[in-house]
Amino acid sequence: MSEKSENLRSLKVESVLPVKTVGIECLKESNPEKMSPHRYLFKWFARRPTAATRLAVLASVLPEKISNDTLLELMQIGPDRPEQVDGSISDYVIKRWATKDSRDGRVSDHFGYPIPHSQSPTIDEMDALHSELRDCWDGELPTVLDPTAGGGTIPLESLRYGLPTVANELNPVAWLLNKVILDHAKNVGSIEKEISEWSNQMQENASGALTDYYPAATEGQTPNHYLCTYSVKCSSCGYRIPLANRWWFKKKSANEGHAIRPHTHEDRVEYEHVEFPSDVDKSEFNPDKGVVESGDAECLNCGVITERETIKQRLTDREFEYEVCGVQYVESRTGKSGYRGGNQADKEAVERAQEKIESDLDLRTLLAIDRDAGDQSSLRVSDSIAYGMEEWRDIYSPRQLLSHATYLDAFEQVKGQVMGKYPASKAETILTILALSAVKLIERNSKLEPIDIRRGSPANMLGSNNFGFQWAFGESNITVGSYSFESSLNVVLGNYEQLTKHLENVKETPVTVLNGDAANMDLEEGSVDAVVMDPPYGDNVKYADLSDSLYVWIREYLGDIYSDEFRPPLTDKTNEAIENPSRVQNNNNSNLSKDELARQKYEIKMSDIFSEVYDAMAPAGVLTIYFTEKETSAWDSLTMSLINSGFAVTATHTITSEMPQRIGVQQVASADSTLLLTCRKPHQSQELEERSPTLWSDIKQDTRRVAQEKANELLDSGLNLTKTDTIISAFGPTLRVFTESYPVVDKYDERVRPREALEEARTAVTKVLVERELSDDLEGVDSLSAWYILSWLVYGRNSIPYDEANQLGLGVGVHIDNIKRDTKIWGKSKDTLLLKGQDYRVQDYTALESGNKRRKRAYPIDPREQAFSHTIDTVHAALNVLETKGSDFAWNWLKERSLQNDSSFKTTIEALLQVLPENNEDYKSLINLASGQTGELLDIDIRSIEETEVSQESRTTLQDFE
Repeated sequence: MSEKSENLRSLKVESVLPVKTVGIECLKESNPEKMSPHRYLFKWFARRPTAATRLAVLASVLPEKISNDTLLELMQIGPDRPEQVDGSISDYVIKRWATKDSRDGRVSDHFGYPIPHSQSPTIDEMDALHSELRDCWDGELPTVLDPTAGGGTIPLESLRYGLPTVANELNPVAWLLNKVILDHAKNVGSIEKEISEWSNQMQENASGALTDYYPAATEGQTPNHYLCTYSVKCSSCGYRIPLANRWWFKKKSANEGHAIRPHTHEDRVEYEHVEFPSDVDKSEFNPDKGVVESGDAECLNCGVITERETIKQRLTDREFEYEVCGVQYVESRTGKSGYRGGNQADKEAVERAQEKIESDLDLRTLLAIDRDAGDQSSLRVSDSIAYGMEEWRDIYSPRQLLSHATYLDAFEQVKGQVMGKYPASKAETILTILALSAVKLIERNSKLEPIDIRRGSPANMLGSNNFGFQWAFGESNITVGSYSFESSLNVVLGNYEQLTKHLENVKETPVTVLNGDAANMDLEEGSVDAVVMDPPYGDNVKYADLSDSLYVWIREYLGDIYSDEFRPPLTDKTNEAIENPSRVQNNNNSNLSKDELARQKYEIKMSDIFSEVYDAMAPAGVLTIYFTEKETSAWDSLTMSLINSGFAVTATHTITSEMPQRIGVQQVASADSTLLLTCRKPHQSQELEERSPTLWSDIKQDTRRVAQEKANELLDSGLNLTKTDTIISAFGPTLRVFTESYPVVDKYDERVRPREALEEARTAVTKVLVERELSDDLEGVDSLSAWYILSWLVYGRNSIPYDEANQLGLGVGVHIDNIKRDTKIWGKSKDTLLLKGQDYRVQDYTALESGNKRRKRAYPIDPREQAFSHTIDTVHAALNVLETKGSDFAWNWLKERSLQNDSSFKTTIEALLQVLPENNEDYKSLINLASGQTGELLDIDIRSIEETEVSQESRTTLQDFE
C-alpha cells in the first residue's frame, strides 16, 4: 500500500444519501424468500440487510461528487431499462413503492429489476468503479476492514465489489462462516458434484445404522417428527406422570387441530391421537391444559400434586423416563402427513438408544462438557441446568444424541477418503459443508425446542435465543423428511453454490479472514482505509453463550482441520464485547452494581477495539458504524468508547427497513431502523487529556438545536419513521457536536458524559413531536401528566423500555422511581415499564359508597376528593366517575370542581385523545367524556382533535412481496 495523503478526502458517506430508497430495498429483502444466501448458509444471530450494507460500504469509499443515481446503479437498484426512469432513480423507486399494492405479478416485475443482493456488478461496472476509486485513493483500491464481522454481511459485500477486504471475528463459529463465504466460495468455487458423492455415502451409512430406532406403526408410514416429554413416579400412587404442559401437536385454530390424548391404563399411560373437532370436543378434552401447570404436576391416576422442586430434583438425579407421546408420519404412497399416538415400540426404541449409548465408551463421553451457566438471564441457561442438563450432551434425549453421533461417525468414515483425493483447500471446503449440514440438524432435534404447533413439527432451538427448559419437546427423524440431513444439506450447499456465483468476478481480489480479539488484530498501522462495522450492542445478544451449542459439535467434526480456532472446549467469553453481569466480579470492592460493572467492562472493551481500529486506519480513512440499539445507555457507552479511542462523529444517516403505521394499533415498539454513524480521525490529533475542555453550558443549546433540525428534516422527508426512531436518529448530529467539543465539563469542572447530550436531544425532539402532533402544547400541564402523555405519544403502547421511559421523564422533570409508589401510574416487568390506566389507579366510586373495595390493595386516587395532586389523576378520576355513576352524575362531579374552567384538565384530555390507541379502554371512556352533556360542559371539539391525529397508513408486511 502506497502512502496515503493525510488530508481528509471528501467522501460520499458525509453527504446526502438516498436513505429512503435503500430503506425500501431493505424492506423488500426482509421477505425470507428474498434474503441473501449467506443468511441461510448457517445459523448466526444478527445480520443486516444487504442493501444497507452496500450503502455503508460504497459510500465509505466513493468520493462525495458521485451522484445518488450512480451510487444506486452500483448497488444494482433501478430498472433494467433506464428509459423507464422519469427523474431520479430514487423518485422511480419511491413511486413504484407507492403503487406496489395495485401491481400484477411479482414484485421484481413491478419494480423492473431483481432483488439487488442477487446481482453483482458487471465487469464493466467494476472497472468503472475501480477507476473512480483509484482516482480518489491515490492510485490504489481502498482496503475495507470489518473487525467484528459476525455473519459476514459487510465483508461479503465489500468483496463483491472487488475491494481488498479484511474480516476479523472472535467467535470461531462466525469465523468459520466468514471463512466459507469469503475464502472457500471465492477460491474453491463449486463443489456440488463432489458433495453429492460423499453426502450419499454419509446418508447411506447413517440411515442404515439408525433405521431400527425409528419404528413405523404400519408399513408405509415413515415417522418424521415426535412429541415427547418426561415421566416421573407419583409419590402417592407410584403411577408414571407424563410432564407435558399441553397436548397439542398441530393447532389450526382455537378448536381445530391434532392433539395427543393421554389415557390411564393399568400401570402406565397410553396415548391416542385425536383430531378436533371431528374426534372430540374441547369440552370433553382440552389440549391447552397439560399435566403440568406452573411447574407442578398432577397425577392422572390419583390427582395428587408433585411440586416443581421435587420434579427438578428427580430430573437432576435421572429418576425419570422418556415418553414418546405422539408421532407425525408421512405416507410413502401419497406423501401426506398423518398423526398417531406413541406406542410401546416407540418407547422401546428410545430405550434401545439409551442402552447403546451406555454400552459404548465414545458415546458415553461424547459432549461431556459442562454447560456454562454464566448467563442467568435472557438465555435461561440456568433454568435448564436446574432440571439436570448440566453438560452439553444432556440437552439431547438418548435417541437424539445417538442420531447426531451416528452422522458424526458417518462423516469420520468419509473424511480420510476426501482428504486423500483432493487438494487441501478443496478437501477442507467439502468437509466443512458436510459438517455444517450435519451440525445444523441440532436446531430441530434437541430437548430445548418445543413443538411448533402451527406446523406440527419441532420449533427451532435457536429461533428465540433462549435455552430454557421445555416440559414437552420435539424430536425429528433426521434420516428422512423435512428436518433431515438431506434437507439440511440442500440448504447449506444450495446457498454456498449461490455465493460462488456471486464471487466469480473477484477471484483475484485479496481477502483476509482473521480469528481473534478485535482489540488486538494482527494488522499493520495505517493498512486499512475504510472500516465498516456492526458492533455488538451492550447486552443485546449473548453471541458466545448461544453459539456454544453449535461450537461443541463443529469442534467434534472439524477440530482437527481448524485446530487453532476450535482448540478450547467452549467459545471465548473473556474477550467478548458484550454486557453480561453474570460474568463480572467486583474484585475492587467498589460500590458499583454488577450491571454497572458489566457496562463499564463493555465500554472499556469497545474503547480498546476502536483504538485498535484507529491505529489500523490510514489518517485519511473513515469509520462507519451500524447502530440499531434504542437504549440511551448503550449509546452513551458506544460514544464514550469512540471518544476514548480518538474518533469524532462527522455524519449520520437513518435507514428504515419498515414502514410503520400509528404504533399503538400494532402494539410494536419501533421500526427496524439502522443509523449509520460516520467517524474520522481528527485532522489535528491530540491526546484526550491534552485537549482544552468545553463548558457544557456553551454547547447545550447547540445539541438541542441540531437534534430539532434533524427531527424536522426526518419528519418532512417521508421516511415514515416511528417516533422512537426519530429520536434515535437525532442522536447522531447531537453526538457530532458533543464529540467535536470533548472533553466537556460542567460548572463544577466534572466531566459530562454523552448521556446528558442525548437527554437534551430526546427532550428537543419530543418538543418537536408535541408541536407537530398535538392540537395544543403542554404548557401549564404538570410534569407527571406531561410525562404520561409524552410516553403514549412517543411509544403508542403501555409497555416501554424502562431506560427510555426514565430518560423521557428526566426531560420534563420527573424522576419516575420517586413517583411510582405514591401514584401507581406505572409498574415494571423486568426491564419494561408498564403505563397504568384509570382502572388500576382509581378506587371504584360505587364500591366506596357501599363500603366495599374492588380488590385488596391500595388505590392512590379517591374519586370523591375535591382536588387531586396531578391533572392525570383528575382525568382518571373523572373517567371512573363516568363509568361507574353515569353521565348525569359525572356532569355534576365536573361542575362541582369547576373543571370546565380548568385549561390544563381540558388540554390533558385533548392530548390523551390524540395519543392513546383506539383500542385502549381509557380512550373509549375519554370519547364518552368529551361527548354528550359532559362534552358540552367541557367544550372539547373532538372533530378538530381527529383532524390532527396521525394518518393510519397500512403497515407493510412480508405478504406484500409474495
